[in-house]
Amino acid sequence: MKKNPSSFHKELQIELDAFIQSQQKIYPENEILKIDLHCHDYNSNVPDEILGRILGVPETWLESKKLLEVLQKNGCDTFTITNHNNSRSCYEMIEKGHDILVAAEFSVFVPDYHIGIHILTYGFTKEQEKRLNKLRYNVYEFLQFTHKRDIPTIWAHPLYHYAAEEQPPFDFFRKMALIFERFEVINGQRDTWQNMLVKNWISALTPEMIDEDAARFDVDLSLYTDRPYQKSLSGGSDDHMGIFAGHSGTYLHVPDLEQRLKSSSRSALALEAIREHRMVPYGNHQNIEKLTIAFLDYVFQVAMYIKKPDLLRMILHKGSVQDKIIAIIISNLFAELKHHKTTMRFIKLFHKSFIGKRPKKMTQLLVKKVYKPVFREAINIVEAHDLEPDKMTIQFYQAINTISNQLNSILFKRLQKKVDDLLEKPHFRELRLDLELEQIKLSPNIRDYIKSASQFDKDQMKKITDFLDGLSFPFLSSTLILGANFTSSKVLYNSRKTLTAFSEQLGKLEHPKRMLWLTDSFDDKNGVSSVLQEIHSEIKRLELPIDLLVCSKTVKPDEHLIVVRPEAEFILPFYKDQSVRIPNINQIHALFLENEYDRLICSTEGVMGLIAVFLKHAYTVPAYFYIHTDWIMFAQKALQLDIHESDKVRRYLRMFYSNFDKLFVLNSDHKEWLAGHNMNFDKDQIFQTAHWVEEQFKPVAKCKKEVFSMEEDTKILLYTGRLSKEKGVMDVVTVYKKIKEVYDSVKIVFAGVGPAEDELRAKLPDAVFLGWVNRDRLPGIYSSADMLLLPSKFDTFGLVVLEALSCGLPVASYNAKGPKDIIVHGSCSYIASNVREMTDFVIGYFSDENKQVQMKQNAIERAANFAKEDIMDKFLEYTGLIP
Repeated sequence: MKKNPSSFHKELQIELDAFIQSQQKIYPENEILKIDLHCHDYNSNVPDEILGRILGVPETWLESKKLLEVLQKNGCDTFTITNHNNSRSCYEMIEKGHDILVAAEFSVFVPDYHIGIHILTYGFTKEQEKRLNKLRYNVYEFLQFTHKRDIPTIWAHPLYHYAAEEQPPFDFFRKMALIFERFEVINGQRDTWQNMLVKNWISALTPEMIDEDAARFDVDLSLYTDRPYQKSLSGGSDDHMGIFAGHSGTYLHVPDLEQRLKSSSRSALALEAIREHRMVPYGNHQNIEKLTIAFLDYVFQVAMYIKKPDLLRMILHKGSVQDKIIAIIISNLFAELKHHKTTMRFIKLFHKSFIGKRPKKMTQLLVKKVYKPVFREAINIVEAHDLEPDKMTIQFYQAINTISNQLNSILFKRLQKKVDDLLEKPHFRELRLDLELEQIKLSPNIRDYIKSASQFDKDQMKKITDFLDGLSFPFLSSTLILGANFTSSKVLYNSRKTLTAFSEQLGKLEHPKRMLWLTDSFDDKNGVSSVLQEIHSEIKRLELPIDLLVCSKTVKPDEHLIVVRPEAEFILPFYKDQSVRIPNINQIHALFLENEYDRLICSTEGVMGLIAVFLKHAYTVPAYFYIHTDWIMFAQKALQLDIHESDKVRRYLRMFYSNFDKLFVLNSDHKEWLAGHNMNFDKDQIFQTAHWVEEQFKPVAKCKKEVFSMEEDTKILLYTGRLSKEKGVMDVVTVYKKIKEVYDSVKIVFAGVGPAEDELRAKLPDAVFLGWVNRDRLPGIYSSADMLLLPSKFDTFGLVVLEALSCGLPVASYNAKGPKDIIVHGSCSYIASNVREMTDFVIGYFSDENKQVQMKQNAIERAANFAKEDIMDKFLEYTGLIP
């Protein structure tokens, strides 16, 4: 894949580094206090997130003493603890003799915008804290109170908000900029894009803008500040786990610091500096690394410390039904995790590594050989604690990804062998999809499950146990890492719409528009692969901001084509024409961030379709789906599903497609079906597109003798495509025989392979079978034939129709979804309702030489309407890559 010539993340890092360096030059080094103004410990015990509250788990189990040790180790010389809505830890540590600046991070509501924000607040008394907790449901009353009492506040992570039903308008930010004096621009748990947007926004404010907005919003600035034009910037790690505390923070300037420390405490001097706006932030670049590490350690701690929640409490708790169902599922997953001893040992080992405790040598000796590389990464994590903050983060993150890759490799090697063994058994070789779908039923009656459990014999349980043996630990452990990666990117980019709108409003730091196109098929012998190969060629030719990604052992990487190797590959017994390839999801997750995509599209409903849904929700990006196949017709014709099982397929498709923002279809019937009552998608969500053919598809001066070894006066019927019954290929037998009764010299030629070939050879011994034909030979074949027969009834587009028309070859097709949108009946080709009509149309065509000449010319002119430039321009517009 060709690398982006200008990296957005690199530009962000350069801007951040320049900003930090400029800030550090403002105050003399010997007159500053170093403090992390945003960090948490175990007294942040009521999470903002509803799931945490339903489960009854705190945000961290970190002890105050340990937090202070980490802060001191990372260079801080002044300390505070900013727990949610309380300052208990500050007072506890003060009572133990520590010098602590009393502080808290209050969750405050903005009533006129229905948004929750976080406000870091410093230097209040216990009585004032009680009052602040009562006032935090109205940000204006809260800030008026703090201003009157000279209690300094900082708006924490301003672009990350809570409980907003939709993206907040820019007016919200403009109004908040009036009533706040201090803004956190370096938050250690937010990515550099978000931090630098805040910096650029605040730095761009002018007295004229502030006065104009104050008049516009009718805000009396004197109620909130004595210095309406002075806006200060701060930093903090927002650390909850005690891993990155002090890596980001604030330098506070105290003139004549050495002398002042003789009579004043550091906490008192820090409060004075914050009040006087003598502050500059420090920190370093990051994307999702720190948050991934923090979430993974949090999950480890939840697994170690969670207590069985009370079901009645969970049901009665505030929150939606969906929230409660998810909480119950999570609770059960952690309960099962506790029963898996190997996984729990892994969790405890790595939690200790994260906080810098080296595993005992005996532990290393007891580790199985296959897991020793995983254990070595635990040592690397411990040793990373001695590195500089940015290098420590990188080594942590690399170790986690290495562990994930190692566990995935172990898991899928074992899974591959077990599945291969299963498929060798007669029962699995003869597996039928219709019978399997019929068994997928969930009863609403509890008694049915009790009955099923009682009938579950020991042999069945042993088979399941044998299959899972060796899979549980690598699966559970790698899933934890994948979950941490997902959650960190979800939290960071949950406000992507706000960040995008914000950057557009500022006219700075706009994220590049770049799309990842996922597909399970690229070099397979099918229409989807042919189309994607041509789209890839056009992407390369135009240097479009689109990359295709396929999982394959055979495809070679190319410009705008990323190839990841499958971790495992299976062939399903009921559909042997396409293997199922499973990639490393963490690898694709990392590629999405590394290559700076901001949207995605998928072409296949298989494994890559599920990964597309994962990425959409992980990175909060627009996701589109390009529908190539009519799966309902395919299920009925190819898989022989009855109407009831086909209806299940329809429901699965509806659930799957509902995850995508836009659906691309290739014919008008499919568009109407998706918008109809059976699928119920919004018409504005469905876009009709088309295929085009390569430039090589044009009339070629070839003779029948050269191409088919036949005389020039032979009338040649051509079938191109897969030789399978669901393609209607057996109808060709009847049509051909009927035409031969009229024109004895007619011949039938098949270009393609498939399971029906032997039966066709038996029924048509005089037919010519060319086998699989490379695409560069097709123009000559089309140009030398007299009529293309297309008996398929479920082609979503009919690329062979367009190929044939481009070469001047008319087509006799059934009235199928795709072809009928291409063919102008009676002008360039024919649309038939049945075998008899198709036969009559072909006989009539052969009987009129003038019609033949005219239709060939009309065919070429009709094909010219499907120009790739027009199709791609529309596609780029629909996907938002061009205005």
